[in-house]
Amino acid sequence: MEKEAKIKILKDLIDIKSVNDNESEVAQFLLELFQAHGIEAKLVAEFHNRSNIVAEIGTGEHPKIAFAGHLDTVHQGDERTWKSDPFQGTLRKGRMYGRGTTDMKAGLADLAIAMIELKESDTPIQGTIRFIGTIGEELTAAGSKFLTDKGYVDDLDAMVIAEPSGVSLHGLRSYVNSDGVTIDPEVLTNLLKKAFLSDALEQHFIIKAHKGWMAYRVTARGKAAHSSMPQMGINAINTLIQYYLAEKEFYAQLTESDPELGRTIYSPDIFHGGEQINSVPDLAYEIVKVRTIPQVSNEELIRRLKQLIVKLNAQPGIDLELTVEHSELPVKSDNHTHLIDLFQKHAAHTMHEPDTLPTIGVSLGTDASEFRRRNQTMDVVVLGPGNTTAHSPNEYVEISTYLDMIKLYKATVIDFLAQNQG
Repeated sequence: MEKEAKIKILKDLIDIKSVNDNESEVAQFLLELFQAHGIEAKLVAEFHNRSNIVAEIGTGEHPKIAFAGHLDTVHQGDERTWKSDPFQGTLRKGRMYGRGTTDMKAGLADLAIAMIELKESDTPIQGTIRFIGTIGEELTAAGSKFLTDKGYVDDLDAMVIAEPSGVSLHGLRSYVNSDGVTIDPEVLTNLLKKAFLSDALEQHFIIKAHKGWMAYRVTARGKAAHSSMPQMGINAINTLIQYYLAEKEFYAQLTESDPELGRTIYSPDIFHGGEQINSVPDLAYEIVKVRTIPQVSNEELIRRLKQLIVKLNAQPGIDLELTVEHSELPVKSDNHTHLIDLFQKHAAHTMHEPDTLPTIGVSLGTDASEFRRRNQTMDVVVLGPGNTTAHSPNEYVEISTYLDMIKLYKATVIDFLAQNQG
């Protein structure tokens, strides 16, 4: 496939608005792309106007590896902060701008193009390559849960998830020193030395481990009263504040840590209380998203939080309730490193960066949490074009990285399939 055609595929995907919805249009675009190149593909409908997509090439036999990515994007935010239309892919100075360029339509396009080029090449595919495109990853991982429950990952030996895993060199030091990244100290020292001498644009990593996550709601109930007589009621906001202060202290005292993932990360993101200015509020709530580690499992964390609530509820006038709204487990690839080795081997020839895909642990989550739920032995690598502009205004992907990553996927997957025969 010509370079211009590859860039057009990326632009066409960005031009489809799929903010937490409307994934069927993206899935249909990919379906038609695969069919135009003789690849069998199908839509797997889940909700109205929201379809996953599955495609496959090869022998149908083992080894079996999946190319996986999500079809949705996050909201564009305040469009006044964008230098171009977020829903029109804009090529400028070697970069493609638009919502979803990095997270993760560049990854989707790379996986699809790699699959097409492998299908049309003279190199025999000694096994099976399955493309899996999911809906709803940004909010609930709905698509990966749905496809996992339907058995689409049960027979897989490995999976590549093309989430963005790069960072621009000018932001490299702050990235690797952030709370959201864990990297071997010796690897980090060598990387920073190489980066100082490099004229590369970016450094990409292999994400070999990432935290789980959990969203929960804590509801405080009080007693409504006229605001002229607040002593006649119980202000639910006051109760919620008491809980919030106790919750902050609870997380500050968590000492458990994972060598690859670091500590639990707590982020209370939504607070709501009160409906009108002349009434004492009888209901208030907070919604928390917490990034979890194996040492304090999702279940254990909830158990401890419920103990805290029981203690607070013993006080007069306090009525708190905790509800778990979503829960995804951490993912670690400690004992599944063959695919990582192959990616690093081929990156030395295809990627032009200071180091050859050092491995890291991160706080973000991916569809791997759901995919691993029914296939614990599957080798999972998270690696894709894109960078830390994900979820930000003026999100972009470097075109050079976008094109190089296609070559890397192809070389690595062919090597993986050949080495895992029999």
